[in-house]
Amino acid sequence: MSKTTKKQTIDANGDIVDILEAPTQIEEVADIKVEAPKKQAKKPEFYVFQLTQKFYVTSPGKLPYPENWLVKNADIIYDEETGTERNIRYLEGVSTIWEDEQEHLSEQKKRSRPDIRFVNGYLRVPANKPSLLEFLMKSNMNESNKNRMAGTKSLYKLLDFQAEEDKNLEKAETRMQAMKIAMEAPLDMMIPHAKYLGIKFTNSQNVERGDKAIRFDYLDIADKKSDMFIKTYNNPLVKIQYIVQKAMNSGLVDTSSVKGQAIWGDSKSFIAQIPDGKSPVEFLSEFCLTEKGKEFYSQIKHMVNS
Repeated sequence: MSKTTKKQTIDANGDIVDILEAPTQIEEVADIKVEAPKKQAKKPEFYVFQLTQKFYVTSPGKLPYPENWLVKNADIIYDEETGTERNIRYLEGVSTIWEDEQEHLSEQKKRSRPDIRFVNGYLRVPANKPSLLEFLMKSNMNESNKNRMAGTKSLYKLLDFQAEEDKNLEKAETRMQAMKIAMEAPLDMMIPHAKYLGIKFTNSQNVERGDKAIRFDYLDIADKKSDMFIKTYNNPLVKIQYIVQKAMNSGLVDTSSVKGQAIWGDSKSFIAQIPDGKSPVEFLSEFCLTEKGKEFYSQIKHMVNS
């Protein structure tokens, strides 16, 4: 049976409240899962490997790779399936790369040296050369090989274009979401968040900036730091930190008179002990979310908003 979960948030009045999130599934159909049909990924016509080893280049404007770079066609690797070290060898026209499965070949064939050549740092391998692909993937020279043996040196990596495209798309979607939030955020949501993000509320002449100017900078951060923007937007701790900072700036809360303590500015009575090395604003904001700190938050929220 699904359980109800408890979550803390801030209501329309700025109070910290606990909300219960009910399960979203109907019990009778909780075990029924409907999955969207998966698109069959189209197999590439060729795979591209790129050199990762650094090369010293003296000619200005030249690519940081040698024009031609040959790699050996044999290696000793760890075989995950058998849990043993095994010799691999790529030979053109041979369907297996395992040396112990190539014993039937002639000595002349075994001694042949296929041309595995990186040109200007890249090697394109057609999909219809499965043995060469398997050798390049299983070799210790492959930076992406999770079974690379200790002490071996990587030389190249497989370029995963699909993963790169997916990453770029996800990044673009996150940016669009952040920009939409920044454009539509109401002032009472934007101001605390903008303060947390370090946006200046006064100009060089110490004159207060207008809401449009603040939103312009707000949009700029949403554009350039989309992930962080989304993660901190509508965060209860960010809103509380805004209230705490206002209380400290106005003198309602004093954290400088007594070292390591937060006291009330007027009565000088004790509020909380601030741990060494902890920012007073951050500590008091976290303190507000505890049982002991709820009353403190309620007081400063009322005072800064009155």
